[in-house]
Amino acid sequence: MTTADRDPPFDVLVLGAGLSGLREGLAIRRTTPTTQLLVVDRAPQPGGSVRTVRTNGFVCEHGPIGFWRDELDATLALLQHAPTPLPALPTARTGLVFDGERGCHPIDVAELPWSFRTGNEELVQACRRELGSTLRLGRAVTAITAIAGDGFRVALAGDPPGEVHARELAVALPLDVTASLLGAFDPALPEVGARLQKQSRALVWLGADAAAMPEAQGYGLVPAPDFASPLLEVVFCTQVFAGRALPGRTLVRCEVVLPDGADEAAAIAIAERELRRWTGTQATFGLQKATPFVHVDDGDAAAIECRARLRDLAVRVPGLRFP
Repeated sequence: MTTADRDPPFDVLVLGAGLSGLREGLAIRRTTPTTQLLVVDRAPQPGGSVRTVRTNGFVCEHGPIGFWRDELDATLALLQHAPTPLPALPTARTGLVFDGERGCHPIDVAELPWSFRTGNEELVQACRRELGSTLRLGRAVTAITAIAGDGFRVALAGDPPGEVHARELAVALPLDVTASLLGAFDPALPEVGARLQKQSRALVWLGADAAAMPEAQGYGLVPAPDFASPLLEVVFCTQVFAGRALPGRTLVRCEVVLPDGADEAAAIAIAERELRRWTGTQATFGLQKATPFVHVDDGDAAAIECRARLRDLAVRVPGLRFP
């Protein structure tokens, strides 16, 4: 029996359970609670890149280190049982810029992020509880086609494969995935999406005794605009939010660009080498953890063309929108 055999047509199908897809689902539930709604995502958990991992007494954030307050308030307003936001620590109000031979120079941090006591995933889990059975996870979308005069047909991977029909479609997927799926509506989109510039990167977490790393002060470090380095950003996590490590420990998160074929060990080596060069720290890092990912450049010519084509589709195709 396929998914289509079991499911009646949905009023709205949201593709993607990252934060934008979760917000879209919550907004529909809040404004029109009788709507037949389904939110689908290929990952086994919602939240997209937002994931909080606890290891050896450290709280490591995958994805953003926190949320901007206006973005956060827009989501919290849709929740009946919202978690309590956690403000950044006063120590995060200043950061450092590294410009090579001249070393590090302090800068003010214009806007501080917000999180939650146990990490960013508190927000995702609150969304998951309220959306409940309207979430269908672990099912990747493989094709999207139009049903003449009656909405959309969406094919889902799985065992067995399935199919869902919906009168309206809200696509909240990454730009490259969105472009690859909408060729039935704009034949040029998959080719444009294939031209998106991608770069191998990794998030690297380094944990140490706080007393051994007095250099971990303030929000973190960034390179000066004219300074070339594979290290893109350093965040002193325990200086930004409380509770990110056991007492007496400090946690550093580095984002690095990886050469082709580099593995997690190479990512850790790059982050540690550059961090020592930038700060002069002699700390021993008892925690060394890396997670590679692919960064899609959202400012290149292909990305600009993709977004323009999607805006055109939202106008031309009734019932199709991009939250």
